[in-house]
Amino acid sequence: MKQTFVQDIGQQLQSAVFSSGLTTKLICLFCIIGYALSFSSQCVQALAVIPGRVMPPNFWIWTFLTHSFIELHIWHTIIDIIVVFLYSKMIEPLWGTHELLRFYFIVTIPNAVVATCIYFIFYGLTFHEEYLFERPIYGLAAFLGAFSVVIKQLMPDTVLATTPFFKLKQDQVPLLMVVLSVILWFVRAVPVHFLIMFSFGILISWTYLRFFQPHQNGTIGDTSTTFTFASFFPSPISPIISVFANTIFEICVKWKLCKSFGKKYNVASSSSITITIPGPEAADADRRKQKALKALNDRMKQKETTNENWPELDESHQSSLHAQDHSTQNSSVSIDLTKSNELTSTIPKEGSNQNFFDTNEQQQQPQSTS
Repeated sequence: MKQTFVQDIGQQLQSAVFSSGLTTKLICLFCIIGYALSFSSQCVQALAVIPGRVMPPNFWIWTFLTHSFIELHIWHTIIDIIVVFLYSKMIEPLWGTHELLRFYFIVTIPNAVVATCIYFIFYGLTFHEEYLFERPIYGLAAFLGAFSVVIKQLMPDTVLATTPFFKLKQDQVPLLMVVLSVILWFVRAVPVHFLIMFSFGILISWTYLRFFQPHQNGTIGDTSTTFTFASFFPSPISPIISVFANTIFEICVKWKLCKSFGKKYNVASSSSITITIPGPEAADADRRKQKALKALNDRMKQKETTNENWPELDESHQSSLHAQDHSTQNSSVSIDLTKSNELTSTIPKEGSNQNFFDTNEQQQQPQSTS
C-alpha cells in the first residue's frame, strides 16, 4: 500500500514537471541553485534581505528580487519545489506564463518590503541590532501562502477531508496554514520571518486578486461572495470580520486606493441588455473552457484508439464483395404469374432477349417430359 502511494505521488510529480510551463521550471531551478549557494555565508548575505543593508549607504535593493530563491534547509527546498510544481500545473494553463510571473513578483517583492519594515519596528521596540544585521529574510513562504489563496479562488467549495466532527474545505486552508505556521514558530521549527512572509503573502495575493487582477473580458478583480475577506474565517466570526473589512474598503475607496465594484451595461443592442459583473465570470469561463477542452481531447483520444482497434478488410476481399454486390444488382428478376401463363420480367436493358429465351426453355422442358 505504501509503495503504491509513493508511486502515485511520483507519477503526479513527474506529470507536473513535464506539463509545467517555463515560469514554473525557472522558479524551481533558481530555488535549487539558491539552496546550493546557501552553503556560503557570503552568498546568503549578498542574496538575502538584510534590513540594515537595504537602507543607504549600502542600498542593497536587488535582494528584494533574489531573497525568495534562498533556503537554508533541504526540507524547505523540497517543499517549495513540490508545492510550486503541483499548484502551478493548475494555475498556469488558466492564467498564462506572463500572468503567473507577474503574480510572483507582485507577491514576493512587496512582501520582502513589509517584512523589512516589521524588522525595523522590532528594532525600534527592542533596540536589538540582530534584527538589522543578523536575521536575514529569505525563502518562498510568501508565494506558498499566495498559492493557497489562488486555490481557494478556483475551488472554493471543494471538500478536502471529512471527519465525524467537521469537514475541511478549501476555504479554510489559508487560515489553517497560518495557525500551523504559528505553532511551528513557537516550537522553533521555522524562523519568525517565515510566519510574517506567509501571512502577508496571503493578504497581498488576496488584495491583488480581489481588486487589481485584469481578466480577458476587460473586468478587473473578483467580486464573488465566495472570495470575500470574511470567507477566510469560520462562520461564527465571519460577520465581525466582514464589518471590519467593509470599513477598510470604504476608506480605501475614499482615498482612491481602489475602485468600488460596479456593473457594466451593454446597451448597444436594442433587443437585449447585457450586464457584466467584474471578476468571477472571466475566471469561471476560463475554468469551464479548460475543462471542456480537456474532456473533448480525452474523447477524441478514445475515438482514435477505437478506430485503430477496428479490424480492416483487405483490398482484394473488398473488391470481391463489391463485384458480388454489383452482379446481384444486375441479375435481379421478378416474375408475375397471377393471371395467366403470361410472363412479365423486370430485367436490365443489356441482355434482356437472352434472359427471356432462357426462361422459355426452362418452361418447355417440363412439358416435353410430361
